[in-house]
Amino acid sequence: MEINLFGLPDIIPTLLILVKYSALITSVANICLLAGMLYVYMERYLKVKSKFTTTLVLFASLFLIQNILFSIYFLFSIPETLFNAILPFIFLGLEFTALTLLLMVTRE
Repeated sequence: MEINLFGLPDIIPTLLILVKYSALITSVANICLLAGMLYVYMERYLKVKSKFTTTLVLFASLFLIQNILFSIYFLFSIPETLFNAILPFIFLGLEFTALTLLLMVTRE
């Protein structure tokens, strides 16, 4: 590990690796949120069995499949440039925020 002029380890390569994998990390976090949402929606579906709860289960399932497929794709196609890594991260970060808000409302 090299030491720069300020006595700190050179962390830029480490940050670049983290940014390259940030979309994958965010996608895995989305999968966790969606699994929790699907669990809540399935509990409600088994109690109520309405069209609305059926749609909620389908909604969470489709988003879960989408995030699983994206994670698999991202494992085999890690972006080479910083620009190509940031765009999926922004999209998935916004999705994570929306899913977090939806899960908070769902749990109330």
